[in-house]
Amino acid sequence: MPSYVDAEIGMRNCGDEEEQYREAVRIVCRYGDEKKLQLLRLMQERDYEKFLTEVHALKNNFATVGAMELAHRARELEERCRSGKRDGVIEDGLVLAEDYGSFIEDLKKTVKLIDKEEGLVAGDEEIARSFEEIKACVLEGRFDDASDLFEVLAFFNLPKEMESFIDEMRRGLLEEDKDGVLHALGKFQTGGLT
Repeated sequence: MPSYVDAEIGMRNCGDEEEQYREAVRIVCRYGDEKKLQLLRLMQERDYEKFLTEVHALKNNFATVGAMELAHRARELEERCRSGKRDGVIEDGLVLAEDYGSFIEDLKKTVKLIDKEEGLVAGDEEIARSFEEIKACVLEGRFDDASDLFEVLAFFNLPKEMESFIDEMRRGLLEEDKDGVLHALGKFQTGGLT
């Protein structure tokens, strides 16, 4: 785990069950990019009521996995919003959202290392089949299903040369950009991943 995550606290929060803790980390990772975009949108719209709800959930996610300093910062933002003291909330929220993005990337790296140690490495046929399923979902406009499939696949140890493709796919799915996703998939199928 990243140095700023106290895994012992995270384990206690998950009933001292290692598998439950790992699953909590995976869930936080799976929805992290989406949650970050949602936070940024709410701050841009100055929707303090919904922002309060989201920052409360974010605080809980941080605490669940043991990222206590981030949980403390989210709690401070939550308290300021709840009390009506909104000066600086947006500015501090933007900083927290960026740190949240870094936190999610750090957790994803940790999950990949764990999966590698446990031998969870996808083969070429499995990767190709998964992307065909993602393509079918996108063509039907089922972006949530496609994102779920993609995030599960992204936990496997995909070849390093696929990193830019993975980033492009994730952005396209988050933005529900059908053409962008299909373009990225075309690059995958023709081998032009870099």
